[in-house]
Amino acid sequence: MALSDSKKKDLYDYYLENGFEHSTEDIVREMHICHKTFFNRYGSKSNSIEVAWNYWQRKCAEKWQRIMENCNHSIEELTMTLYNIYKIRFEYPNYYQYTRDRRKYLEPDAFFYSAIQKILEKGKKCYHIHEHLNSKSYTIFLLNNMFLIDIEHYNKSEVLKYVLQPALTERGMELFQETPFA
Repeated sequence: MALSDSKKKDLYDYYLENGFEHSTEDIVREMHICHKTFFNRYGSKSNSIEVAWNYWQRKCAEKWQRIMENCNHSIEELTMTLYNIYKIRFEYPNYYQYTRDRRKYLEPDAFFYSAIQKILEKGKKCYHIHEHLNSKSYTIFLLNNMFLIDIEHYNKSEVLKYVLQPALTERGMELFQETPFA
């Protein structure tokens, strides 16, 4: 039986507020459900975490799609995507920590991974990104930089320029200079 969005949201809200390092007893007490209901609904604690994480990914994808609708080119899409990954550490600290610690951002079906790869391929077709760039390797490079380096103490524009410059063509750099992050 498929789990309703409201049940997924309840779980998502719990982990958003409390983090992932709690016992099943803590979870059922805070969610005001019994153990049997929890296990019937989610199967296990680890599965409940995956349910909540997937729900969060979907929310991120929906937000990202709205942002992309206002972008004018692939470089703007890429900078906005990276900037929004940066903002996640403040808006969703528990999900950010979970994603970073388990390197879930590197899973090929992870939203961030697939979004960046699509943008890079689009940028190649428009000659904004070097055509010889290995999109898979560069996606891993970008995500590791965004999730593992403590960039909050650095100038965000400099960090974005640092991570993007190797991939951008001359036209891509011109477009980057037009973004709010240049």
